[in-house]
Amino acid sequence: MSSSQDTDNTKPVSLKQIGLTFFKVGLIGFGGGPGMLAIIRQEVVEKKKWIGDEELATAVAMGQMLPGPFVSNYAEYIGYRLAGIKGMVCAAVALLLPGFILMCALGILYFRFGTLPLIAKIFAGIQPVVAGILAWATWSIGRSNIKSLKGVIIGTIAAIALFFKGDVLLVVLGCGVLGIVLSGIKPKKTPPIMTLTPVPFLITTASSLGPSIQKAGELALVFFKMGTVIFGGGFAAIPFLQHEVVQLRGWLTMQEFVDAVALGQMTPGPVAIMATFIGFKVLGLPGALIATIGTFLPSALMLLGLIHAYNRIRGNTWAQAFLSGVMPAVCGMLLVSTVFIAKTTLTGLVPALIAVITLILLLRFRVEPIWLLLAGAILGLILP
Repeated sequence: MSSSQDTDNTKPVSLKQIGLTFFKVGLIGFGGGPGMLAIIRQEVVEKKKWIGDEELATAVAMGQMLPGPFVSNYAEYIGYRLAGIKGMVCAAVALLLPGFILMCALGILYFRFGTLPLIAKIFAGIQPVVAGILAWATWSIGRSNIKSLKGVIIGTIAAIALFFKGDVLLVVLGCGVLGIVLSGIKPKKTPPIMTLTPVPFLITTASSLGPSIQKAGELALVFFKMGTVIFGGGFAAIPFLQHEVVQLRGWLTMQEFVDAVALGQMTPGPVAIMATFIGFKVLGLPGALIATIGTFLPSALMLLGLIHAYNRIRGNTWAQAFLSGVMPAVCGMLLVSTVFIAKTTLTGLVPALIAVITLILLLRFRVEPIWLLLAGAILGLILP
């Protein structure tokens, strides 16, 4: 892999650099997990060369193994590799901060004025740009990581599996196992198994201290539980949240919940940032903070344990063969995500032209995605 390199950098990476980089990713990271993974790779592998594709594959594999949103898991792993626990915290906070601020602002506007037609026009212009960015990312990542028949086979299998709605976690793990099989290694000992120790948690509600504190405890419990047990990324959390916050507790109406899901997809950052919107409705800014931390903290704690286990086996032949199957799988899944998003967003000639022009500008002129997203937003305001 041409962009792979050893991860023990001679030049240390400062927390400021990590923070600015992941803040940028969180600011322009439209398109959910696939779109954000593409931007993360562009920033930390292609441009800054902090890690290589092999280390990125490790981040993806670990991120998929854990509950909670995938993208924050990727960022936390990279931050840990660059600067330990401080880097992990810095990367996660910086990644989530733009979406958190924007979601709180939209919450204020939404619950004061009810509708957001201007925002809808802006994101209508951004969506075809996202489709073009994903197409470019698929080509770029595929060209760097699929260079053999083995990679083609694994990538194709992953694409087919995801197309028929296979579970993403199972696809990643299955392709990792296939990487081992196709590598033809025959070690004498069985490979060590990475175990994940459950993270115990305790949340106490203090009903005697008032309804606000009681509701804060209940809010924390709901989102910590979601972040602990829901696998499959932000979209997998939607049925859980609908049951908890609409049907069971009545914190949101069904229309408000649908709008929360829509805003989670339209705003930058992980789709699960919709938790911020829900928390804001329940308890204002403190509720937004509680819901956000509850969503993203459990997987971060589990990731620390998983990294500790991986450090002991990262040089193992089986581990290397497993990871050799992960990156082609990511390429295949990214291709399917691009097709699905394009099918949804390219509903006419103008959006299709915007996506094609975006792809050309990225491939031929290497324009920064942020400028293309801004141009898309302006077009959304201008065009009918």
